[in-house]
Amino acid sequence: MTIEEKEEEMNNKVLAKLEENNIKITSIMSYFAKDALMQDGTKKDVIITSFTEALLLKPMSVYSDPETLQMLYARTGPTNFVPIETFFEPLPPDYYDND
Repeated sequence: MTIEEKEEEMNNKVLAKLEENNIKITSIMSYFAKDALMQDGTKKDVIITSFTEALLLKPMSVYSDPETLQMLYARTGPTNFVPIETFFEPLPPDYYDND
C-alpha cells in the first residue's frame, strides 16, 4: 500500500469513527509526517489526520502509525494529547442543537 493509499485509508477510518460518535466536522485531510514530535517527546514517522470540529471550529488531529494504521492518540491543542478511547467517546445527540 502506498503512502497516499494509507493517507486515504486513515481519512476514511477517522471520518467513520467521528460519524459513529456524532462528532461533526467541517473538513478533513491526512498527510505523512516524518519525524513528528510525539506525546512522549520522541520523534516518529506518522500519518496525521487533521480536521476542524464544527461547533467550536477547533482544529484537531489524530496521529496514526503508518505501518499498522493504528490510531495512536488525538491532539486537541499544542500540548493537549488525548487517548483515542477517550477522544472518540460519543457526544450527546443534542450537542449541536442551537436551542
